[in-house]
Order: sequence, then structure tokens, then C-alpha cells
Amino acid sequence: MSALRRVAIGCAVVSLAPFAAACTGGAGASDGAPSISVGEQSFSSALVATRWWSNRMNKMGSVLDPKHPEAGAAGLSVSPTDYCGMLRQTVAAGRSILPGVTANDPALLTSTRAFLAELEAVAPDSVAGSWQVLGRAVITFVESGGDSTAVKTVDAAAVRKAASMVAADAKHSCGVDLS
Repeated sequence: MSALRRVAIGCAVVSLAPFAAACTGGAGASDGAPSISVGEQSFSSALVATRWWSNRMNKMGSVLDPKHPEAGAAGLSVSPTDYCGMLRQTVAAGRSILPGVTANDPALLTSTRAFLAELEAVAPDSVAGSWQVLGRAVITFVESGGDSTAVKTVDAAAVRKAASMVAADAKHSCGVDLS
């Protein structure tokens, strides 16, 4: 299976590593929708997106703000250590991170946006542009609820090239196999 296909399917459908999201559930809202409180934040979704990765600014397991999922990238800068660590943690997380989540679950979009924003922020210059290309394609796919026709607006050749560059760099620089 190509690296591009793994990236798109992994982020959008959460059926494959290396790109998946972590969520926890809670119960208790009076309107029938489950809710969970973390610190002063209260979420009304049955699934609350949390980080399965960490970097120098954000810890594994921390709750993601669904209104500002990219906020965790603020203050991050290029860091091969964080970059490789995030890739390793993602691969190690495997396929069972979000049992029961579908492509149209808001927690999936939140975690996808957060992960890609933070990964793009710490990615080495040699692959930062490739991650931006992949990130746009994956977010388009996830926003569409997994509708593959939605990605027709994406340059497939550019995405394939970006996926190939990312996979080669991950293997060479981090010892992580994304294929």
C-alpha cells in the first residue's frame, strides 16, 4: 500500500496507522448527549479528542480544543527530535486508538488538524513543504467525511510526490517506516 494511501486513509478513517487520533468519552449531559469536563473545559461530544503524541509544548493525553485545534502548534519550531518522536508515537499507537469513530466524527477532524499543525511546525525544512501538501489533502478528505470525490480538487501528483518524500525521510532520518 502506498504511503499516500496510508496517510489519507489513516487520517480520514482512522483504520490505519501512522496517522490516527486519540479520544476519550464521558457521560452526563442532560440533553442526552454525553459530556466530559477536563479542568475548566467542558465538551458535549461523546468523543473528546486528545493527543496520542507529545512534543516539547504539548503532552500526550492532553485534550484538544475543538474550536482551535491548531493552537498547540504556537511556539513550536523545527525540531528533528520532536518530529521523529511524533512519528514514532503515531506508529506505536497502532490501529485501535479510536474504536467506533467514523470519518465524520468531529473529534477526528479536531485531532487531525492538531496533529498536522504540530507536525508541520516541527518538521525539518527538507520535508516541511511536503507535509503542508499532505496536510491540506488529508484535512480536505477528513472534512468531507471520507468522501474521496472531495479530494479531486487536490493535485494527486503533488500529494504522491509529497508522500514519497515524507516516507523516505521518515525512514532515513527517524527509522520510522510509514509504508
